[in-house]
Parts: sequence; structure tokens; C-alpha cells
Amino acid sequence: MRSFNMVVLASQVSADTMMAVQKTGFTGCKSPDWKCIAEKSVSVPTPGKGQALLEVLGSSVNPVDCDLVEAPVIGRGTIGMDGSGKVVAVGSGCDLVVGDEAFGSFKGAYAQYALADCAGLAKKGQFSHAEAGTLPVVAGTAVQCLRSLGLPDLAKTNSNLTVVVTSGQGGTGHMGVQLAKAMGAKRVITACSGEGIAFCKELGADLVVDYHEQDLFSALPDNSVDLVFDNYGSKGNADKAMHAIRSGGAFLVLQGGEGGKISDHPKEGVKQIAFGLCDAGREELTYAAGLIDTGAVKSHIFASYGLHEVPQAWAALRGHGVLGKVSIDPSNMTNSAVIV
Repeated sequence: MRSFNMVVLASQVSADTMMAVQKTGFTGCKSPDWKCIAEKSVSVPTPGKGQALLEVLGSSVNPVDCDLVEAPVIGRGTIGMDGSGKVVAVGSGCDLVVGDEAFGSFKGAYAQYALADCAGLAKKGQFSHAEAGTLPVVAGTAVQCLRSLGLPDLAKTNSNLTVVVTSGQGGTGHMGVQLAKAMGAKRVITACSGEGIAFCKELGADLVVDYHEQDLFSALPDNSVDLVFDNYGSKGNADKAMHAIRSGGAFLVLQGGEGGKISDHPKEGVKQIAFGLCDAGREELTYAAGLIDTGAVKSHIFASYGLHEVPQAWAALRGHGVLGKVSIDPSNMTNSAVIV
């Protein structure tokens, strides 16, 4: 059995090696095959000061996972950023204990075991590890962005608060729609297409615009909304949105690969926020977990794949039409062949 100089639950770590999905070189690779990633047998890591070793029981796919593998400047190593699991060992200074069930965002989640900073992990609620493994990036981002816009405080003084989430059917969007409602918005508006229209209505959206039929902001009357959470970040969205935002309202763009930015010609009285890197941690995730436990918010798993199926999982995400999140199950080891 592996020996640790810290507290260990003996039944949990029974080998020196584990399976992990890693980027194998420095050149980057692209879909549909992502030939620079491989499932490999590697050493189980040892937690250092302030760290916990998790047996990973749930993870998921985020667009940034694919982006990092495609980038030629990012080095090799185990990939994956979302994880949920059981604490099987802790380093000094960690306030979690062996046996705790926790989730968070950390490097190397596409593996049977992974290290995480204890301060960034939240206790898992009554929901499954599969659900928890889909939450860290998208729920943490949505909570931070909606708080930056002023929720839930604004809802306490505005009983008719209206919030727009520009794309409601994906990871951050399906969290954003639900969290906006849970944080006090009276009315939530979003844009989707196809099966996403019914899905977003089930999430609680009061108005869903089919973006194949009409531009979201052209469908909204002047001075009809208070807050815009532009989680999709299309180029020009800020300018299109200004006519619909009431004075005293706010526009936030989650900056990414779509070229979205704040407007050069904002309406007087409208605050603008260019939201960059999400650094959500324990507090934001604990907040989201509480809402999930009450049933106010739920994670939707569109499809689940094993460690040996990461390229297929990424292809599913890139294929569009995903409702919610694509899950990775590290316990699914049906095929341990190298992915090439």
C-alpha cells in the first residue's frame, strides 16, 4: 500500500499508480481526434501543505479544457478542471479530513486521483458526485458574474427585476438562468434554439427567444430589462443590448473566444463590466450547493463518458446542441487503451 506522511484512510488508496488522461506534448492538437492526449498509468500524487488528495468520482467538460489542449504553448500533464470526490489523504494545514466529500475546480481532474487546494474545495451536498463534478467552473462563474451585477441585493429593492442571460442552454447558461431566479430576479430572459427552448423554459426562463428566428436584443423593447449577463459574449452584443437596459442597470460580458466586449457607446446610467478570469472558490460553491440541496437549482447532465472517452466527450461539446453539461466518470474504466 502507498505510504503517506499524513492521515490516510487505508481502504481508499491501495496502489501506487492510477489512470489519468494527459496531454503528451507541447505542440497542441485539435478535434476531432485530439491525438496529443492519452490515457496513461501514472503515479498517485502525494498531497503537500494545504492540499487534499481526492478519489475523483465525477468530472466534466468545459470549453477551456479543449482550448488548453489545442494551445501549443501549454505544457504536458494531466488535464481536466472540474472534480468531485472523496478525500483520501490530506497534507498539513488542510481543514478537510479523510472521508469528506468535496468538489471544486483544480488541475488534473481527468484521473482516478487528483490533488486540490483545500481552501478551494467545498463540501458536497446531498446531490451525486456526477452532478457535483459538473458544477465548479459553471456554477462558480455564474455566481460571481450575477453578484458582480448586483444580485441578490438589487432584488431586495426592485420587485420586478429583469435579468437577461444571453445563452441559456449550455453549462454557464443553464446555471445562470436558474441562479438569477434563485437570487431574486422576477423575470429571466434568454436565447436558445431547438430543444434548448423547452429546456430553458423548464429551468425557469420567462421568455426564451429562438436566436435562429430573431436576434435576442431586437426582440426586447427599449428600457425593458435591468441586468444583462452576456455569458456567450458575441461581438457587438453590448451595443445591441444598450437600448433595452434601463438607466441604473448593468451589462456584464464574460470575455472569451467570441470577441465580445463592453460597448464604446454605453447608455448614460448603465454600468458595464468586462468579466475576465473566474476565481470562484469555496464560498461561491458552498452557496450554489445550498441552492441545489433545496431544489432551487439543478445540474443537468446531457451525456456521460468514461476516462477512455474524453475525445468523444469533447466532440459532443463542440458539436453544439448540448443541454447543460457533458460529464466525465473517472470510475468508468471499460477501456484503458491509449487514445490515439
